[in-house]
Amino acid sequence: MSDRVYFEFDNYIFDLYGTLIDIHTDEHCDETWKKWIAVLDRKGIKHPELNRFRDDFFNKDKEHRLRPSIYEHPEIDILKVYDELFTLYGNRKFSDDELFEISYCFREASRDYCRLFEGVPEFLKRLRGLGKKVYILSNAQRSYTLYEITHFKLDEMTDDYLISSDYGCMKPDRAFFDAIVQKHGLKRDRSVMFGDSYENDYLGAVNAGLNAIWLNGEKAADRFYREIV
Repeated sequence: MSDRVYFEFDNYIFDLYGTLIDIHTDEHCDETWKKWIAVLDRKGIKHPELNRFRDDFFNKDKEHRLRPSIYEHPEIDILKVYDELFTLYGNRKFSDDELFEISYCFREASRDYCRLFEGVPEFLKRLRGLGKKVYILSNAQRSYTLYEITHFKLDEMTDDYLISSDYGCMKPDRAFFDAIVQKHGLKRDRSVMFGDSYENDYLGAVNAGLNAIWLNGEKAADRFYREIV
């Protein structure tokens, strides 16, 4: 595909993880849970032993995801999972800000590495320098994702970012694509989605009437930004 094709649209919508940010997390391993439990212990937050705690967490997460929804691809708010669990364990009621912090501590414990793909800042700067609008549309939990967006200054490099946990649905649900189109009055034929997931990003965008570019294959994002920048 020629470089010209990449710059012919007005609006550029990017998936986040695997497309702009290269990250690896492991939410199930013992080491993650040991790190997180150590944080909870320092904060005086009550919880059961590791294996029961982990089972409770993922069972509660699954329970929330199986609840009825108006969407074909619903998304949960993970803070509600934390709230129910810690209440069950006899803790006081935590504020949303406290739950946000507790949740992000789990994210930190689970994360092995997190970096921007090389060339991302240059590509986004080039797009905006050409007068293009740049957005992020991410299947993610705000409490896990917000710090990573701001840490890498993606909030400053883009015009807006939408996170699925705020909307109750996720890609490839058309409703999530419609949310960004309607919020910013985007013309679908002048908008393009970049993503590493064929089903969520490429097909989801196409089915919502948008153009799409699939970053396909191992290290596809690394290759793309190196070549285009």
